[in-house]
Formats: sequence, structure tokens, C-alpha cells
Amino acid sequence: MERTRRRTALFALLAIIGLVAAACGSDKSPSSSGSDTTAPSSQKAGGTVLFAGEQEPTSLNWLTSADNAAWTQYVMNWVWPGVEYSKPDGSIVTNDDLVSNVELTSKSPQTVVYTINPKATWSDGTPITVDDFKFYADAQSGKDEKYDPAGTTGYEDIASITGTDNGKTVTVVFTKPFADWKALFDYIFPAHYFKAKGGGDPVKGWVDGFKVESLGDMSGFVSGGPYTVTEYKKGQSMTLTKNAKYWGTPGLLDKIVVPWITDATQQPAALENKEADVIFPQAQLDLVQQVKNIPGIKSTVGFGTFWEHMDFNFSNKHLADLKVRQALVKALDRGEIVKRLPGQFSDKAQVLDNRIYFPGSKNYKAHGKDAGYGTRDVAGAKKLLTDAGYTIGADGIAAKGADKLSLKLVWRDPNPRRQQTAQLVQSQLKEAGFDVVLAPQPDFKFLDAGAFDIALFGWTGGTVLSANTSIYVPGGGQNYSKNTDPVIKDLFDKANVELDDVKRADLMNQIDDQLWKDLPTVSLFQVPEFLASRDTVVGPEYNGYQGPGWNYPKWSLK
Repeated sequence: MERTRRRTALFALLAIIGLVAAACGSDKSPSSSGSDTTAPSSQKAGGTVLFAGEQEPTSLNWLTSADNAAWTQYVMNWVWPGVEYSKPDGSIVTNDDLVSNVELTSKSPQTVVYTINPKATWSDGTPITVDDFKFYADAQSGKDEKYDPAGTTGYEDIASITGTDNGKTVTVVFTKPFADWKALFDYIFPAHYFKAKGGGDPVKGWVDGFKVESLGDMSGFVSGGPYTVTEYKKGQSMTLTKNAKYWGTPGLLDKIVVPWITDATQQPAALENKEADVIFPQAQLDLVQQVKNIPGIKSTVGFGTFWEHMDFNFSNKHLADLKVRQALVKALDRGEIVKRLPGQFSDKAQVLDNRIYFPGSKNYKAHGKDAGYGTRDVAGAKKLLTDAGYTIGADGIAAKGADKLSLKLVWRDPNPRRQQTAQLVQSQLKEAGFDVVLAPQPDFKFLDAGAFDIALFGWTGGTVLSANTSIYVPGGGQNYSKNTDPVIKDLFDKANVELDDVKRADLMNQIDDQLWKDLPTVSLFQVPEFLASRDTVVGPEYNGYQGPGWNYPKWSLK
């Protein structure tokens, strides 16, 4: 299961295929401000770049559950601006073109004040004000289900939003402490424009106003960023043009054209035939090799925040026993899995031993290794099964009485990487006495239905750590293992209202440490991602936290 990438991933939306990654566990404060989209003076302005899109939007508003898609956010990053954005190192940076200051002014009640740049104006001349902040928050609060929000985390905890100084100073008061407040208002939408697109109804404008099938003449499109949408040809392409009325640092390119090349296998040919200059397809070995063989192309394999794992269903009579789960994880050779799969792309691939933070974060702690699961131990796994009352039969399979230790491993198919992972897991566990039956499924319905023993899928994390709550707490909507440990809930309850970053990181690591004791899941690895561009294009830079469009205002041509 993959989720779409958002700038802050405030929710846990289930999507279908794609190597999607968003910020997870960012431990950097957004206090460092400044627009990093400013390009060096040596870069020249002008020209057009073709940025191949792998997933065509259904709407230019990607924040409804019906239209949420990663690629929409990638291309709209700098059309409707946000208070902050994520850099490649995971730090959250304030967009000071939009706001000159963001300050937590009170902890009781929690109050945050945003000072909007006096020059901040939509492209039709309407000032950006508190009205736009309020509209955006209202649409995502969940208080009116007609908005169909993709996620409500954080916005549902807002008690009031008021404006002063002609609406340029925005005061947000929360009903209760919200620890992830720094990642809110990652985008701001033009309230008056959405209302107009809905014929006077802001809800209709939010839900239906920007559906791709109804987009026509784009000459009146309203932007608040360095680029605006000037043309949309359904099934063909989208054109972003420099916003001549932008008050901040302008983009360098005149245009960025996004041809929809939704068959990733065709993107190398598009590069070679100069039908694309920048691509960000799913990382497949043959595709990566094809691109590396094209002259004049530079490429990067990176590891972002989309990660593979397995969930264990506690409803299964075998897996309900902690010793069986411990035996299963001890019998896994996660190092071999990494070597055989992401390791083929880069020697930087490594076993993931934390579910909250990623390698490179100052808060990352290898709890899996510390818990004794860093090295495969088949003998130890068999002993745990014996201690749990199992005996190894003549066929090598463990059984308790006449009940064999047979488990169904499911994943969404087709997915070659997951199929290979499943086959490796099956082979490894068999040596310890597990009979693993592979059962690929056409969709992810098996998760909500609980129709699995072991589920292989992926999570995309977020800078909003509280989004992990529903995955691991008892009764959580995405707690597919059905772990009921009250310690986990208690720790999340404390962490989600802790405003001190250091104390909160400690609580989050306590959660992960406890999860290694409970073993409702086992983490495997970060999924590799692939960015390639023509060497005549300056600026494209891999960002596992926000996606390939994170800095396109500073792209240019040599």
C-alpha cells in the first residue's frame, strides 16, 4: 500500500501503485526561513523544460480523498504557495516570500501567529489574507464532510482563525496542544477563486471546481506563486508559465511543460527523443539501466520516506503468540532482502530499524538491531517455537499437535519488487519451520477485511508524526495487526501534545522501541526512487521529502 506524497503528509491515505515518499519524522525546526528557490545569479533566465508526468491528475485540487494524487502536488508546488516546504535534508523551511514570521505565542491555549508578507497578492490582484488561511483550514477540518478532505489531522484541532492588520496577521488558536503545528498551512488556496469556481459555493469549488475533465480556457487562472497554469490538455499535457504578477523571487524558466507519459517504461525513450528533459519514474532496474545508457543524462537513485514492511495479523492463532512473531523476525535475513532488492540500485541501501525516523535523522535509533533482530538467527527462531509448544516435523514444518504453522502472505499484485520480497521471505522462513503460502491480491481490500496472516505493503511517513497514531494505537483505523498494547496509546497521547522537540523525539523513540517488543510489524527497507534529467537542465535535485518539483522555480537551462 502506498500513499500519495504531500508536502507534510498530514494524513494516512491509501493509494494504489507508485514509489511515493513524503517527509516522515523530520526532526528539524522550521525556524530557519528564507526561500531556497532563489537561483544563483550565474543561471540564465528563459526557455522551456519538459517535465514528464507519470500520473495525470483528476483535479488540480489534490486535497480531497477522491482526487488525492502525488503528481498533482509535484506540479502545483509553486502555483498555490505554502507557509513552508521541505528541503532534501528533511528540514522544514519557511517560505518568506509568503510569510515574514511564524511564531508560537502561547502554549495555553496553543496560539500560532502568521505574519503575511504585505506584498503577497494573488495574480488577479486580490491580497492574500486570513480569508485564504481560514478557507483552507475549514476545508480540511472535517467539520463539513461535503469538502471530502483527504485528511484532517491538525486542522480538526483548530478552535479559531482570526485576522488583524487588514487580514495580513493571522492568529490561529487550538482547542488542545498540537505538536505538529509547524507543518500546517503547507499550502494556501485562493478562497475567492474557489468560491467563484463553485458558482458562489466554496464547497462546490473545492470539490468540483478544478476537475480536469471540466478545465477549459486557463487564461483567468489565479496563482499565488512564481508559476501559473496557462494550458491543460487532458490526456496530453499541462503547461506552467512564469507568473508575471508574482511579488517574490521569480522563476527562471519561461515555461515548464508537463507531458503525461503515464507508462514509465516509455520515459527513457522520451528522454532519448527529447520529448522529456526531466523524469521521475518508478525505480525499476531495467529502466534505470536504460537511462544510464543515454548520453547527456544525469541521474540519481535516492532513498526517501516510502518504506516497505510486513504486518502480522494478531487474529491468527499462531501469530497471536509473541514467541511465534519473535521467531518469525529472527528467522528473517533482512540484510539479504536489502541486498537483493534496493541494494541492486545503490550501496547506500540499508535495513530499516525504526518505524518513525529514517537513517540520517539525528533522532534515528536502530531499535530493531538493539532488540536482537539485526542478525539472522534460525536456531534461535526454532528454540522460540519449541518454547511455544511447537515441534519440527519430518517435512521441516513446525506444528502444534496437528496444527501446522502455515501462514498466508499477501500483497497487491502486480508488483515485481513485492513478489521478489515475498519469495525471499517464504524461502527464509521455511528454514525455521514456517510454511508460508504466497497469495497475491488484485487490490488492498484484504487490509480492511483482515484477510491476511502477513501483509506486505508500504507506508509513506510524514513530517507530522502524529499521523502514525492510527497505525499503531489500539482501535486505530490503520492498525491492521490489531495490536492492543495500551502502552502505545499512552505514549502517543503524550507525544502528540508535547511541544518540546527533544522530549517529543524521546517519546516517539519509546513508541518504536515498544513496537519492537510487541512486533505487530517488522520494517524492511526504504524504497529507492529515481530522478533523471538532461545535463543541459540546471536545478533538478532529488528530495525524498517532497518530490521532484520541490524547487522547480530555480530550474534553468545552461
